[in-house]
Amino acid sequence: MLRGTSELLQAARDTGLISDVVPLEDAIVIPLDDPLAPEQVAALADQDRLAQTGQIALAELLESLGPSPVNADLAEAVCRGVPLSLIEAGLDSEQGFPTLATRLRDAATTELSKPRTTRVAPGTLDGTACLALRRRGIGLAIMDPLDVDSARPCCALDLARFVTQDGIDVAVMRDLFEHLVDQHGPGLLVVPTGLSAAIMALGKPYDATSEPLARALIRLLGACANGSSLPEADARQLGLAAITARPQKDAVGLALLPLSARLCATFTPSSEGLMPVSTAFSVDEDGTSQLSSIVRLGLARAAPDRLPQLLADLDQAVDLNQVPDFNAARLNARGFSADAIDRVSRALGEGLPLNAAFSRWVLGDETISNDLRLPPENFDADGRGLLRALGFSRQQIQEAETRLDGHPDRLVAATLDECGLTQTASGPDQAALAAALAPLLACPAALSVETGDPGLIETFASHGVGVWLTPLAHETRPLTRDRLAHIESLAEDMLAEDAAADQTTGPVDGPAGVRRTRLPDRRKGYIQKATVGGHKVYLHTGEFDNGSLGEIFIDMHKEGAAFRSLMNNFAIAVSLGLQYGVPLEEYIDAFVFTRFEPAGEVTGNDQITRATSILDYIFRELAVSYLSRDDLIDLGDASHDGLGRGQGDTISRTDGAPLTGEAAQLISRGFSRGQIPDNIVILNKRREEKEAEARHQETAADGDTRPAVPDYLPDPCQTCSSFTVYADPQDAQLTCDTCGHAQTDPVPDQV
Repeated sequence: MLRGTSELLQAARDTGLISDVVPLEDAIVIPLDDPLAPEQVAALADQDRLAQTGQIALAELLESLGPSPVNADLAEAVCRGVPLSLIEAGLDSEQGFPTLATRLRDAATTELSKPRTTRVAPGTLDGTACLALRRRGIGLAIMDPLDVDSARPCCALDLARFVTQDGIDVAVMRDLFEHLVDQHGPGLLVVPTGLSAAIMALGKPYDATSEPLARALIRLLGACANGSSLPEADARQLGLAAITARPQKDAVGLALLPLSARLCATFTPSSEGLMPVSTAFSVDEDGTSQLSSIVRLGLARAAPDRLPQLLADLDQAVDLNQVPDFNAARLNARGFSADAIDRVSRALGEGLPLNAAFSRWVLGDETISNDLRLPPENFDADGRGLLRALGFSRQQIQEAETRLDGHPDRLVAATLDECGLTQTASGPDQAALAAALAPLLACPAALSVETGDPGLIETFASHGVGVWLTPLAHETRPLTRDRLAHIESLAEDMLAEDAAADQTTGPVDGPAGVRRTRLPDRRKGYIQKATVGGHKVYLHTGEFDNGSLGEIFIDMHKEGAAFRSLMNNFAIAVSLGLQYGVPLEEYIDAFVFTRFEPAGEVTGNDQITRATSILDYIFRELAVSYLSRDDLIDLGDASHDGLGRGQGDTISRTDGAPLTGEAAQLISRGFSRGQIPDNIVILNKRREEKEAEARHQETAADGDTRPAVPDYLPDPCQTCSSFTVYADPQDAQLTCDTCGHAQTDPVPDQV
């Protein structure tokens, strides 16, 4: 007997007639224990949200380490905020860091994501306070306490699944209750669901007139569960014969309460509580959407002639000619073939939204690439993007979505309204219906409502019905939302700069352990304007603090967008290579003397007069400016067209002093071509102090009493114009302390 009972109950669970039997506190969402104050629950909800965010962040950090991180990677993770205790746990774990990250993520998404709930007495909180709590992720039960054991066994039952073509299967319902009592003993609590769906399946509307039929369904459950009678009036409502009472002790109680998410994870009712039917379609195991059995049964009873017509209408493709901007002629003019238009029409007829109907998976790669001349990988699920790429405006797309999206649902809803199967029970109607069913229930009823309207809550309270207000998604404050938008925009800019090798200084991880040195925000460099074969070329460079080349930008004008974009991305690739340590010499050896158009005479550059290609010119210029590769210089005067001044430019070929490390921090090494221009004098305070100290030590050793810092004369130096000229007491010669040049003028008389 027990084995047969277990097999029957398992079959009932597999077919969706009943849910698993669990303690009442796990079956319903209403809190049964003594509730905490709303302020305490809000504080706990905030703690949960912070803990969840922190665990997910730690999981992402651990996932970034990979399966076998080296010690250097782990040390950097510690610097990024990963606690050493987590590093220790990952090292001790046989599965490694990915498993630890998965555990953290699972804990954050299962345990910490459960909403906090509380119960308040009716009239305790106003609408504003309720909304504020719900926005902090708190579910509210506005009702008096339930006088029921939280450990009482409980299961949910779907009334609609007992409705067949021949009516309600009373025999199966009665047999199921007998096995439930036999398996779980007396005291079982059953939560009926699918009430509105059962009313539709019986061919009746669900509105203010549904009270007699709903009461008859609940009394039928009581008759099957406890052997009570079913009066003739109720039996007539259900199309059944009257049921007389049987001598049986009450063993099963009925409760009308909202189910928990944990129970609904394995049990999907046709409609929950007294809520209307949520959808008219069901999905098969192969993913095909079809008209639900609830709607089929209802139409078969209320209007049997309309069911075949509805099925035929649903099977037809959507007529795109009803949408002016998307008719067949316009789509064909933009490259859509007749077959592609037919596929889109059938996808819309199956209920796909416009965005999905024009996606890659409906149109196919061949249609998008060959007919529309677009890259298919850009439109995996972005039909709107494809339509915009073909010239449709946002307004046209929005109007088409309004007309087309949800076509099957609108068609079914219109048919149900025409056949008198409306699903229009309002909030007050549901409150009145729950109040009428209350005498048949084991505990006060509570319904889940979509809105926290104070008037509706008051209506429920006046009928003695509790209200369950679901938690809302966490709403960010406007100021925080604005700052987050700005932060996100800055992050996108940083990613774009990173792609262009334009980031802040500091080494970061690269491929295969290579480390990248980023450029400072404010950097040196130069711009060289020239023409190569009549084509303008602007070369921009950026340098590290030590003067070495770190990035290049190549701008060209009067070129096609494809060639210009190709050169821009080539410059990005070279810049990233330089920052990852690729020597400039490697690029120069690879690209100098490459041959392709444009090529020919170079004007505007005082060192290079001809080039075999744009890349040849660019890398010869870089070689001359940064590596002093005189072997790549073109000898002789260059002809000019006004873009540059050739050898008359500011930077001329000289044999000046090489650029020092101190000078490289202020002067672009590429602009000066590795030399200090003759019109610049570098005053280095530290070097002056060292030289002065050395002179002081030498004079002290020789017994010279001349001060280490001489008295400067008021006249400027004839060479560098510095006011650091002094007279040497030993030889009475004027000497400049800055440049060291001796003066030709005689010593003034006062010296």
